[in-house]
Amino acid sequence: MEKEEKLAPRLEDYLETIYLLESQKRVARVKEIAQARGVKMPTVSEVLKRLSKKGYVLYESYGYVRTTKKGREYAQKLYRKHRALITFLKDVLKLPEEVAEREGCLMEHHLSSETVERIEKLTEFLKERGIDPFGDGNGSDTVDS
Repeated sequence: MEKEEKLAPRLEDYLETIYLLESQKRVARVKEIAQARGVKMPTVSEVLKRLSKKGYVLYESYGYVRTTKKGREYAQKLYRKHRALITFLKDVLKLPEEVAEREGCLMEHHLSSETVERIEKLTEFLKERGIDPFGDGNGSDTVDS
């Protein structure tokens, strides 16, 4: 099996945005992507050209944007990592949602799938057993055995 190409974090963010828009509306549009990313439409167009050239999206100027099978599979893996990290940061480390979201986004680009899978298993383990590492949720208590 050939090794999967690793996209730059910026391209991963755009691919994930396209995937989420496509999940909600069946297709994404340049304007919607620009709004979601907080950038101008020409910036989105440049990124889409790069993603298209690499085979992750189907894109025609002024038209719809769709992920290819390759793009959808990559985005699904990325989104799963994203959700697992956000859940861990919020539910286990008790970070505020906005901090968990911001830092989870940063982490998802740099942690291996193996590491994220283990974080996901740890989160599930702690939740199933009702273990709160910080006791009252403010981080002042120690872990109980």
